Amino acid sequence: MRNKGFTLIEVLVSIFIFAILASGSYQVLQSAVQTDEVSGRKIDRLAEIQKTFMIADRDFSYMANRSNRYPGQGARRYIWSGKNILGSDDWGIEFVRSSLINPGAMLNRSELQRVAYRLKDGELQRGVYDRHDPIEDQPPQWSTLITGVSRFELKFRNNKNGKDWSDFARDGSVPFGVMFSITLDDYGQIRRIYMVLRDE
Repeated sequence: MRNKGFTLIEVLVSIFIFAILASGSYQVLQSAVQTDEVSGRKIDRLAEIQKTFMIADRDFSYMANRSNRYPGQGARRYIWSGKNILGSDDWGIEFVRSSLINPGAMLNRSELQRVAYRLKDGELQRGVYDRHDPIEDQPPQWSTLITGVSRFELKFRNNKNGKDWSDFARDGSVPFGVMFSITLDDYGQIRRIYMVLRDE
């Protein structure tokens, strides 16, 4: 009676088939892992973009009709904006915003806050001052909102019913609207228009 078992050829064929299946499974698994990593990075990036514009919306929509004395300058103005100010590589801006959250006035601070924006080394940065009229040569505390930024631009609508946008905010009052634009290395230009909730 013959012994039942596998021949060498059958074993080799089985190993070959198993190798093909294992290789295919590995490629599918590797592709799924790479897809998950790419998706995770994109989700994180989109969250970063969303957070940046949420903070900008909160600041620019609540520009306050509050003039400030800038260090070393006698004149008062509502907004200081332009190219290459505040050490910016592109546009920079500084103003006072209102409606800073202070529930029940529990914190020892005003509802006004002096903020600044600039582009520095590919980062859009937001600065916060300790006081409305800071001590001379006292810089704001800068924090990075978003990285990978190549351009930062601002335009202003100075007339309530006008459609034209200006590079300058009119002296004596806050604008009716602000066009806030950043150009990202990965997503290109993103622009938002914020209508200012004026308190007049």
